[in-house]
Amino acid sequence: MFERQRTVLRAAGGGYLLAGFLLALAVGAAAFVARQDPHRLPRDWEAVLAQRVEQTGAAVLAGVLLFAAALAGLILSLAVAARARRLHPTSATLGGLLVAAGLVALAGVAVWTGVVAPYAALQYRAATDELRRHALLMEAHLGEHVAMLGFWCFLGLAAPGLYFLGRALRGERGWAPDSLKLAAALILLHLPVTLYLAQQSLLHQRHVAWLAVLDQLLLWGGLAAACYLAARWLRRVGRTLPP
Repeated sequence: MFERQRTVLRAAGGGYLLAGFLLALAVGAAAFVARQDPHRLPRDWEAVLAQRVEQTGAAVLAGVLLFAAALAGLILSLAVAARARRLHPTSATLGGLLVAAGLVALAGVAVWTGVVAPYAALQYRAATDELRRHALLMEAHLGEHVAMLGFWCFLGLAAPGLYFLGRALRGERGWAPDSLKLAAALILLHLPVTLYLAQQSLLHQRHVAWLAVLDQLLLWGGLAAACYLAARWLRRVGRTLPP
């Protein structure tokens, strides 16, 4: 699939767009956690469902953007893995499969938050049976945990996948191999930092804003840099291929 110049260059172009999206996400996430404690947001589920009904269009748009980002990441990772297989086939194959599996989980989160959750909110608005409304409230509560599960599956699979892709590119000139390994390390660092922030917030009512901001910038900024440098490497390789 990634044997022709046009296909590889298109994958690299998608990687550049994905890097820009992740950079914007890093800034937005950092700004959000600087003002809000994400672990102590008010959870009046009736109000949450009512708000989802009013913001259905925005939720669908966000879901589409997240799905498109997951798809662009999938194409980029498969293209990098396909070209890196000529250097180190085992690491490239394993890395590509792990990152692809993580991005499939992220695509599932996009579908859940962009389609399933707004549809459930519309059902709640239209329902007249109290038992049905209660079931939809419980579904909304559990849905938040389902989305969290999918997100952490993405991170848990992407971290080793990025590391193996970085190993597959070892010996290549440029910063792409190191940036992939660094992104993997920053993802792994995100887990203990998140648990620490949750403990401080939920048990001690303390929001460590500076650490939350730094964590978001490192996580998404590291992924943005890895995508950009991987796309740059892919573009350089693609120029040597037949059109």
